[in-house]
Amino acid sequence: MRARYPAAMNRNALLATLGVLLVVCCAAPAEPPGAPSSPHAPPALALPPAEPAAPATQPISRDMLLQMYAQELGNLWKPELGDRLYKAHQLVETWFAADGDGRKKILADLKGIDVDPNLVARITRLRMNWQPLAGGGIYYINERIGAFPVIYFLGLPKEYDRTRPWPLVIKLPTAHAFVTDPPPDGAQVSQIYTSWMKDELAKHPDAVVVMPLLNLVELWGPSYGGMNNIIQPMQDAADRVNIDPARIYVTGHSMAAHATWNIGLMYGTYFASIQPLAGAARLDWQRLRLMNLRNTTPVIWHDADDQSIPVDDARSLVRILKTRFKIDVVYNETKGVGHVPTEVISQSMYEQMRAVKRDLYPKVVSLQSNRPDTVFNRLDWVQVYQFMNPGEKKRLSFQHGSGNMQMYQNTCTVNATLAAPNRIELQSDNVEFLRIYLNDQMIDFYRPVTVIVNRRPRFEGMVSPNLEEMLKDQAFLGRGWRYFTGIIDIDLEASAPGTGPASGPATRRSGVIEIGPRDGETEPHRIVIPPR
Repeated sequence: MRARYPAAMNRNALLATLGVLLVVCCAAPAEPPGAPSSPHAPPALALPPAEPAAPATQPISRDMLLQMYAQELGNLWKPELGDRLYKAHQLVETWFAADGDGRKKILADLKGIDVDPNLVARITRLRMNWQPLAGGGIYYINERIGAFPVIYFLGLPKEYDRTRPWPLVIKLPTAHAFVTDPPPDGAQVSQIYTSWMKDELAKHPDAVVVMPLLNLVELWGPSYGGMNNIIQPMQDAADRVNIDPARIYVTGHSMAAHATWNIGLMYGTYFASIQPLAGAARLDWQRLRLMNLRNTTPVIWHDADDQSIPVDDARSLVRILKTRFKIDVVYNETKGVGHVPTEVISQSMYEQMRAVKRDLYPKVVSLQSNRPDTVFNRLDWVQVYQFMNPGEKKRLSFQHGSGNMQMYQNTCTVNATLAAPNRIELQSDNVEFLRIYLNDQMIDFYRPVTVIVNRRPRFEGMVSPNLEEMLKDQAFLGRGWRYFTGIIDIDLEASAPGTGPASGPATRRSGVIEIGPRDGETEPHRIVIPPR
């Protein structure tokens, strides 16, 4: 069985260009943005013209960091917290740079600092070593993080200032510029991307722009490699520049619009809005995840006279989102334009996309999945670890891209609501084991928490903030996108509700749960569940 990823392109023409871009699969050693190209870097992808990069190490000053802490903490900030938060922040930096036993020692030191874990969690988003990169600059990044090649172009607005958060727009290019006879050489590929980046920064000067390098084998997915060509640059960019996690956007046209739909459906936690222009999500395993967009606003354009991708693809998706799931959608259908939007249409749709700001800790989370991969069963503050009855496991091959996709015969569904102060209500179907993530913006840690699942009490007790769980989850989601300091694990096979403190799981079933891999690692994390 093959998973078809709709794309309006000629496969043979794509394969003819592989000699140009296949080299990107072998990433060069890590280099700072804008640094001179090393002799080992792919010669076909020379650095574009850019402003000189900042010195390799120019950390943010302590006084400036204290001002940034005050901005992050708002009315929770007190000047007397400064020394302890600064020390904790230093340890957080070393924790992310370490692994294994090194992290255990750092965590012990971090716990020894007398500071609320929720305050540490709020400043974890900040990096002490964000560099003072030149505003208006275009930088080329080519490195390997763990198992992943991370290759993309990074553009900064003219007024960029590393001490305040900026929106991030991920622009996915199409393959049309590379499907030529003869195909462009390396210098031309670099020029094409540089030109695109300059255009984006000129049209949209108030946002950071990431443009991943298109791999003509993987495209933008739905293979793991293809999707990682989007997600890993997004994660890496947050290590380099100050990005606002509530204002992350992804946009693409045609084949890149198909990818925009797919990445939004698979990684919905990250995006405030997705903007597919003349795209589709036709496959059952994609459409069953449409309810996952409850907190991500699709901004959609399609023309009624599009001869490449039928307008009914967009109409049906909009109808399902609005009618069945009551999800907010911005839909602009034109007539007589064709497959490519005009500049006026593109600008209007861009502005509507950018007007959306995501609630980082929404009151309601809806998740549906048939994927065994834990990463695709996490949405905001809910994560499904085990299905009750997954059915047969299917393996699908890709029309484009390497590897294969695994999915279960049966789906699982969770609708979770912060129904009242310290009261969480869930409706679940075909879920055996799930985790709820919490923080001080969602609950009062000084009062008991009640969890009701399918109208039955499943947990009643105190939840304790936990630095270790917070950092582990940051490593899973990526540093700074969200913070959660408390967890409640719910075993729906258990006959009695869990009670008592929940800095760890409340009720458990024996076995092993795999989480990941993320954070640049090649092996998944594992949760071992002892017998009750």
